[in-house]
Amino acid sequence: MYTALYEAHRGFAMLGCLTTVLWAAFALIPTLQRRPPSRLWRPFYISAMATTGLSGVTGLVILWYGAFLTFVFPWLGLVAVALHGVAGVRGRKALAVGAAGTLAAAVIVQIVTLVVIYGLMTVKPF
Repeated sequence: MYTALYEAHRGFAMLGCLTTVLWAAFALIPTLQRRPPSRLWRPFYISAMATTGLSGVTGLVILWYGAFLTFVFPWLGLVAVALHGVAGVRGRKALAVGAAGTLAAAVIVQIVTLVVIYGLMTVKPF
């Protein structure tokens, strides 16, 4: 059971990174070119938020199942999921009003957060 949860957690994390990059591309590139964004940003935004959230939920299950409560990396994961969510909402709101700078900052925060946390979770130097 632990192995299945661990692999699901890793899979959701990979999908979260991929869909976040795709949401950023479909939302940011047309906005920077001063064109209306394509309607494809919405499903990628929803899937980016959902897969990242599912990664967080499976991570919490692994946390309790594997007795990792005293380690640092679960807490970093919780911070990353929260930061990804807040930046995603700010990016979606910026897209609605056409604020390209705020949208760019929000998607950069999302992508950097996921890449750094994914790297830290893979290496676990602590």
